[in-house]
Amino acid sequence: MAFRILNRRPLDPDDVRMSFGDHIEELRRRVIFALLGLLLAAIGCFAFGDHIVATLAAPYTAAMERLGYDPRMVQLNPIESFAEYFKVALEFALVVAAPWILYQLWQFVAAGLYPSERRIVRAFAPASIGLFVVGASFMVVFVLSGLLTFLIEVTDWFPLPGPDNALYAWLSDDLPTAPATTTAPAESPLRVPVLAAEPTDPGEGDVWLNQHRHRLYAHYDGKTYYAPLQLASRRQFVQPFFSISQYLSFVVHLALAFGLGFQIPIVVVFLITLRLVPANRLAAARRYVVLVVFLAAAVITPTPDVATMLMLAVPMVLLFEAGLLIGRVLERRGVEAPAGE
Repeated sequence: MAFRILNRRPLDPDDVRMSFGDHIEELRRRVIFALLGLLLAAIGCFAFGDHIVATLAAPYTAAMERLGYDPRMVQLNPIESFAEYFKVALEFALVVAAPWILYQLWQFVAAGLYPSERRIVRAFAPASIGLFVVGASFMVVFVLSGLLTFLIEVTDWFPLPGPDNALYAWLSDDLPTAPATTTAPAESPLRVPVLAAEPTDPGEGDVWLNQHRHRLYAHYDGKTYYAPLQLASRRQFVQPFFSISQYLSFVVHLALAFGLGFQIPIVVVFLITLRLVPANRLAAARRYVVLVVFLAAAVITPTPDVATMLMLAVPMVLLFEAGLLIGRVLERRGVEAPAGE
């Protein structure tokens, strides 16, 4: 018992004074704890990997079906899908384990911080993590579907040449063409029922069209098959077929950009709380801050389109104003971090 009492670690980090070797040992201990937490999170994310992928694919599926395309992706090499499944699960595990990893980091650096600095970290760290999650969720729920719809519609800018193209008409003058007029068929063409959703209990040989998903369905041998339909008037040179690895990488990078962009109020309040920049000076420099925000949004977003930049820049400007408002309140209350204690 006496040995345990003598070897208890002080609760106040200011009472801890370790040698360089002790710091290395403490760092190794914290890294092991952080990796154990990451391993547990990875196991959980691997178990629910299909739900994670389905969530990330939902905006893409909705955008493709809205425009009349079949929402499928392509696999460009034999191990692409296998590797991407584990990659996405591991990236989500990092997000899930981030609070635990940050806690271990805090435990390591706490010995070198003053109590006032520890209070600041204790207040800002959870808010920073929360804003990162909110920013990434905002992108997936509100931004991604509309952004994908716009990017997929860009493929219409590349039409296939038709008879109205002089060069195509000249080069293809030896190809057979349809007659100018056609006579009405003696009998009515085959008519297929158009349904808003799939029937719950289709019969053998039933065929129907889904008006929302633009698919032709057929049921036989106890199974239902479908074929995607495309407008005959849509002659496209570029077809929107995405690689699973490129799409998931695009989504993850965009989520990271929005998560980082939503850190603006933390930075503003931190600067004001530490008395590095007064609130009135930040307010006076608002026009320059807005310019920097738009430039930063253009740099950190993985797409060059203006719509994505605005989707990130506008919330960042609003968050800057919110951080400035909170900073002013704290400044008036005299909340500050002393230089040392």
